[in-house]
Amino acid sequence: MFTLVRLLFMPVKVGVGTTRVGVKVGYRAGRLVGYRRMALVAAGVGVGLMIAPMAGREARTRIRDRWINRTNGGGDLAELVREELSRSPRTWHLPQPEVELVGSCAILRGDVPHQGARAEMERAAAAVEGVVSVKNYLTVVGLSGTSGLR
Repeated sequence: MFTLVRLLFMPVKVGVGTTRVGVKVGYRAGRLVGYRRMALVAAGVGVGLMIAPMAGREARTRIRDRWINRTNGGGDLAELVREELSRSPRTWHLPQPEVELVGSCAILRGDVPHQGARAEMERAAAAVEGVVSVKNYLTVVGLSGTSGLR
Protein backbone atom coordinates (compact mmCIF):
# COMPACT_ATOMS: atom_id res chain seq x y z
CA MET A 1 0.00 0.00 0.00
CA PHE A 2 2.83 2.37 0.87
CA THR A 3 4.53 1.89 -2.54
CA LEU A 4 1.23 2.57 -4.31
CA VAL A 5 0.91 5.91 -2.50
CA ARG A 6 4.51 6.76 -3.35
CA LEU A 7 3.87 5.97 -7.03
CA LEU A 8 0.79 8.20 -7.06
CA PHE A 9 2.59 11.17 -5.52
CA MET A 10 5.88 10.77 -7.39
CA PRO A 11 4.90 13.10 -10.29
CA VAL A 12 4.05 15.83 -7.78
CA LYS A 13 7.34 15.32 -5.96
CA VAL A 14 9.28 15.42 -9.23
CA GLY A 15 7.41 18.51 -10.43
CA VAL A 16 8.09 20.43 -7.26
CA GLY A 17 11.71 19.38 -6.99
CA THR A 18 12.79 19.91 -10.62
CA THR A 19 14.35 23.30 -9.98
CA ARG A 20 16.70 21.83 -7.42
CA VAL A 21 17.46 18.71 -9.47
CA GLY A 22 19.48 20.52 -12.13
CA VAL A 23 21.73 22.17 -9.58
CA LYS A 24 22.16 18.99 -7.56
CA VAL A 25 22.91 16.81 -10.57
CA GLY A 26 25.38 19.31 -11.99
CA TYR A 27 27.18 19.62 -8.69
CA ARG A 28 27.26 15.87 -8.12
CA ALA A 29 28.49 15.20 -11.66
CA GLY A 30 31.22 17.78 -11.19
CA ARG A 31 32.32 16.21 -7.94
CA LEU A 32 32.18 12.69 -9.37
CA VAL A 33 33.93 13.31 -12.69
CA GLY A 34 36.05 16.27 -11.73
CA TYR A 35 35.80 19.80 -12.97
CA ARG A 36 39.06 19.63 -14.90
CA ARG A 37 37.88 16.64 -16.89
CA MET A 38 34.53 18.27 -17.60
CA ALA A 39 36.35 21.40 -18.79
CA LEU A 40 38.63 19.33 -21.04
CA VAL A 41 35.65 17.48 -22.54
CA ALA A 42 33.89 20.80 -23.17
CA ALA A 43 37.04 22.21 -24.78
CA GLY A 44 37.33 19.08 -26.95
CA VAL A 45 33.74 19.42 -28.11
CA GLY A 46 34.33 23.09 -28.87
CA VAL A 47 37.46 22.37 -30.93
CA GLY A 48 35.66 19.54 -32.73
CA LEU A 49 32.81 21.86 -33.67
CA MET A 50 35.23 24.52 -34.91
CA ILE A 51 37.12 22.15 -37.21
CA ALA A 52 34.08 20.20 -38.40
CA PRO A 53 34.13 19.79 -42.21
CA MET A 54 30.61 21.18 -42.58
CA ALA A 55 27.96 22.99 -40.62
CA GLY A 56 25.42 20.96 -38.66
CA ARG A 57 22.55 22.20 -40.80
CA GLU A 58 24.35 21.07 -43.96
CA ALA A 59 25.13 17.66 -42.43
CA ARG A 60 21.51 17.14 -41.38
CA THR A 61 20.30 18.11 -44.87
CA ARG A 62 22.78 15.73 -46.50
CA ILE A 63 21.78 12.87 -44.21
CA ARG A 64 18.09 13.53 -44.74
CA ASP A 65 18.49 13.72 -48.53
CA ARG A 66 20.68 10.65 -48.83
CA TRP A 67 19.22 8.24 -46.27
CA ILE A 68 15.69 9.30 -45.45
CA ASN A 69 14.51 10.53 -48.85
CA ARG A 70 16.74 8.01 -50.72
CA THR A 71 18.14 10.54 -53.15
CA ASN A 72 21.77 11.12 -53.91
CA GLY A 73 21.76 14.84 -53.20
CA GLY A 74 21.22 15.90 -56.79
CA GLY A 75 24.41 14.17 -57.97
CA ASP A 76 24.65 11.19 -60.25
CA LEU A 77 25.69 7.66 -59.39
CA ALA A 78 29.21 8.15 -60.77
CA GLU A 79 29.67 11.05 -58.35
CA LEU A 80 28.56 8.80 -55.48
CA VAL A 81 31.15 6.21 -56.51
CA ARG A 82 33.87 8.89 -56.67
CA GLU A 83 32.83 10.16 -53.26
CA GLU A 84 32.89 6.66 -51.77
CA LEU A 85 36.36 5.99 -53.19
CA SER A 86 37.67 9.27 -51.77
CA ARG A 87 36.15 8.69 -48.31
CA SER A 88 36.60 4.95 -47.78
CA PRO A 89 39.28 4.25 -45.16
CA ARG A 90 40.90 1.69 -47.45
CA THR A 91 41.01 3.83 -50.62
CA TRP A 92 41.15 7.53 -49.69
CA HIS A 93 44.96 7.62 -49.74
CA LEU A 94 45.27 5.92 -53.13
CA PRO A 95 45.36 7.68 -56.52
CA GLN A 96 41.73 8.18 -57.45
CA PRO A 97 40.61 6.52 -60.69
CA GLU A 98 38.37 7.79 -63.44
CA VAL A 99 34.81 6.57 -62.90
CA GLU A 100 32.42 6.05 -65.78
CA LEU A 101 28.93 4.67 -65.44
CA VAL A 102 27.10 2.67 -68.08
CA GLY A 103 23.64 1.94 -66.76
CA SER A 104 24.33 0.65 -63.26
CA CYS A 105 27.79 -0.73 -64.09
CA ALA A 106 30.73 1.29 -62.77
CA ILE A 107 33.87 1.29 -64.94
CA LEU A 108 37.14 2.13 -63.16
CA ARG A 109 40.19 3.31 -65.14
CA GLY A 110 43.54 4.52 -63.89
CA ASP A 111 46.75 3.45 -62.16
CA VAL A 112 47.10 1.94 -58.69
CA PRO A 113 50.32 1.09 -56.83
CA HIS A 114 49.59 -2.57 -56.03
CA GLN A 115 47.16 -5.44 -56.52
CA GLY A 116 45.58 -4.95 -53.07
CA ALA A 117 44.67 -1.38 -53.97
CA ARG A 118 43.06 -2.60 -57.17
CA ALA A 119 40.86 -5.03 -55.22
CA GLU A 120 39.94 -2.45 -52.58
CA MET A 121 38.90 0.06 -55.25
CA GLU A 122 36.63 -2.54 -56.80
CA ARG A 123 35.10 -3.46 -53.42
CA ALA A 124 34.47 0.16 -52.48
CA ALA A 125 32.82 0.92 -55.82
CA ALA A 126 30.63 -2.18 -55.57
CA ALA A 127 29.49 -1.12 -52.09
CA VAL A 128 27.71 1.99 -53.40
CA GLU A 129 23.95 1.62 -53.43
CA GLY A 130 22.74 1.49 -57.03
CA VAL A 131 25.90 -0.04 -58.51
CA VAL A 132 25.10 -3.53 -59.79
CA SER A 133 28.48 -4.48 -61.25
CA VAL A 134 32.01 -3.10 -61.52
CA LYS A 135 34.39 -3.43 -64.47
CA ASN A 136 37.87 -2.97 -63.12
CA TYR A 137 40.30 -1.67 -65.76
CA LEU A 138 42.77 -0.35 -63.19
CA THR A 139 46.42 -0.89 -64.06
CA VAL A 140 48.86 -1.98 -61.36
CA VAL A 141 51.98 0.15 -61.67
CA GLY A 142 54.86 -1.00 -59.47
CA LEU A 143 57.70 1.05 -58.07
CA SER A 144 59.72 0.69 -61.27
CA GLY A 145 56.91 2.24 -63.29
CA THR A 146 56.13 -0.90 -65.24
CA SER A 147 52.58 -2.00 -65.55
CA GLY A 148 51.43 -5.32 -64.21
CA LEU A 149 47.92 -6.69 -64.39
CA ARG A 150 45.33 -5.01 -66.44
